[in-house]
Amino acid sequence: MEGTNGQYSKMATVITTVYSSPPTVKTTRNSISISDQTTHCISLLKSCSNIRDFLPIHAHLITTNLISDPLISKHILRFFISIGDFDHVRPILSRTGVPETITWNTLMENQLQEGSVKDVFLTYHQMVTEGVPLDVSTFHFLIHACCRTLSIGQGNEIHGRILKSGLGISRSLKNNLMGLYSKAGRLEEVRKLFEKYPDRDVISWNTMISCYVRMGLLQEALDLFRKMMVDGVVPDDITMVSLISACTKLRDLQMGENLHAYVEQNGLEVNGSLFNCLVDMYIKCGEMERAHELLDRIKCEIDVVLWTTLISGYVKAGDLVAARRLFNQMTERNLILWTTMISGYVQDEAVAIFEQLPSKSIVSWNTLLDGYCRSGDTEKARTFFDKIPEKDVVSWNTMINCYTRCHQFGALFELFRELQISNVKPNNLTLISLLSACASAGALNHGIWVHVYIKKNHIKLDNMLGTALIDMYGKCGSIDKAYESFSEVTEKNVFLWTTMIGAHAMEGQAWKAIELYTEMEEMGIKPDHITFIALLSACSHGGLVDEGYKYFTKMSSFYNIGPKIQHYGCMVDLLGRAGCLEEAVKFIETMPIKPDASIWSALMRACSIHHDIQLAEHAFKHLTEMEPLNDAAYVLLSNIYAKAGRWENVSWVRRKLKELGVQKQLGCSLIEQNGVVHEFISGDFSDPQAREIYLMLDEMEERISKEELQEASSSPHSEKLAVAYGLISSPGNTTIRVVNNLRICNNCHSAMKIISQAYDREIVIRDNYRFHRFSDGSCSCKDQW
Repeated sequence: MEGTNGQYSKMATVITTVYSSPPTVKTTRNSISISDQTTHCISLLKSCSNIRDFLPIHAHLITTNLISDPLISKHILRFFISIGDFDHVRPILSRTGVPETITWNTLMENQLQEGSVKDVFLTYHQMVTEGVPLDVSTFHFLIHACCRTLSIGQGNEIHGRILKSGLGISRSLKNNLMGLYSKAGRLEEVRKLFEKYPDRDVISWNTMISCYVRMGLLQEALDLFRKMMVDGVVPDDITMVSLISACTKLRDLQMGENLHAYVEQNGLEVNGSLFNCLVDMYIKCGEMERAHELLDRIKCEIDVVLWTTLISGYVKAGDLVAARRLFNQMTERNLILWTTMISGYVQDEAVAIFEQLPSKSIVSWNTLLDGYCRSGDTEKARTFFDKIPEKDVVSWNTMINCYTRCHQFGALFELFRELQISNVKPNNLTLISLLSACASAGALNHGIWVHVYIKKNHIKLDNMLGTALIDMYGKCGSIDKAYESFSEVTEKNVFLWTTMIGAHAMEGQAWKAIELYTEMEEMGIKPDHITFIALLSACSHGGLVDEGYKYFTKMSSFYNIGPKIQHYGCMVDLLGRAGCLEEAVKFIETMPIKPDASIWSALMRACSIHHDIQLAEHAFKHLTEMEPLNDAAYVLLSNIYAKAGRWENVSWVRRKLKELGVQKQLGCSLIEQNGVVHEFISGDFSDPQAREIYLMLDEMEERISKEELQEASSSPHSEKLAVAYGLISSPGNTTIRVVNNLRICNNCHSAMKIISQAYDREIVIRDNYRFHRFSDGSCSCKDQW
């Protein structure tokens, strides 16, 4: 048996001998065709597992001159890669007449077609190791492989090698890199590439525009289109697809119509994706007739997705005849389409069927009532509810839950009053729904009313009802009443304990929350992941960093509860509020899961407290990359700049908000007074007592101005309106309780301290994070929130 060296020596001899006198290929009637020989040889090469098998095949390839076939060269290369031998690749491939780089590229292209992306990267690394020159095609294949797997780390490395190789000037490579970064949501990288190269073609512009649309920067996409036109680049149908999609999301019908006119005036072909986008835009903007007109005018094949969109549009518009006509024309019907049609008939047809029933049972009445409630039309639901001749507890519960879901608390409490004078007895589900509504609205008096009803009717506080009652008292700022109710429940489960711990956390009573948690452990009750969220939140409010770390570690090490993003968020909030900003950043960097928007928001809030503008900008960048239209992020950054007196930056943020079309979320405050829940919105003049409220507001502002505290906005925030109403409508010795949907701003917080002292009133405000108890010029949060 010959050794390996002998085999290689023999191979070299064969190569030298054969190529010294090039063979000729004779063709006879009975000979095998060249293509058949190629297929046969490729099959033999695929079956090779060692050099011994390869030698006779290689000799045959040389004698038949098939060695010069690029396809054969690729399979020879693949064979040597499979056995891990690269010493003799170049001597053999150099004789094929096919350039070395092309052979490797052909292999890489084939691996892409087969879906073997990992092999593409292995081939690339082997090319680098062997010193094989890389060309534009090599990099194109590599970028395509990165796109399929979103391998950004690998993509960055390839990008660097492109620049080192001097191929960074290639427009096609630049466009492909932009496509990779865009697909991965890396807006900054796309923008840098786009702005760096002046010779932008339509593909470059399309990639940048589509990236903006994908990231939700819709107005920026439309602005870029105008710059594209100024630059003299002619848009194509792909440009229009992205832009019309942006108009659809913005519900900007006028801009959509302008783009449609441009398409027709410039002779762009309306079919496929562009046709679908135009029809979808008209449907989503409520222009069903325009959509149908386009369908009739442009004859092209409509896919099932567009059919479904059209039919859904007609169903929502209440035109079931048109929806059914289209439905009948379809040859392919998916589940979504069937569901859409059925839901349409349930809304129009159900009433007709109900009216035809010879005998209407309470079940049939309640079924149709539930349908109205699920549709979200509370007016129709209430009208139908009033028609029910003999309502049972299910009828009342259905209507109560409807009002609760829609946050119509005034109507809900009025309904409960009607229930009490009816002959129907509420059950535990009724009471739990009512207590949940009281908790959401901060309606303490209504909650007490429900509690009195429970006591009067000797209803036992089980864990579900007890949890709802404690949650109500906790969220209404009555922690003592919450604990009284907690003590009344004899057999407490983990949900009850957790609710009580959470109530202490919202009040900022960290040590009481910890004491309760310790007591819970001693009782043998095992905490769950929600318990630890409440506990870590309490540590955050109390600035207890060591305790926070202790319970964060104990959660996984002792109870085997894996931390979720909420637990990491609590820890970032705890470290940030305590001023440990560098430690918070390190904590984020070492998290085993990707930080989400809540993590970066927590860090931004901490930067606001401790006036770290640079870190706030860093957190803002990450936050807006994830959620480009997050209005709270822009507002918070604006406030941080304002605190530092950087008014140019404040103006930039406000311009950015306007450009993005982002509307700042309106503040909404609720206050319960004389059995009625009143709602106030910033700058609202709709209350019947608006004149008295604004007179009181002027008086409040006068007292505040004496303390040289300036209001940040032109219109009063909703919590100030609610407090002004509380001052004019309640006795002087009562607490004013307000629930606000947003976090209280610095100016309002400072103002409330002054108002509490000036009017000698306790003011309790529950924002979307915690309670603030203002009394005699100070706040329970100690100005840390």
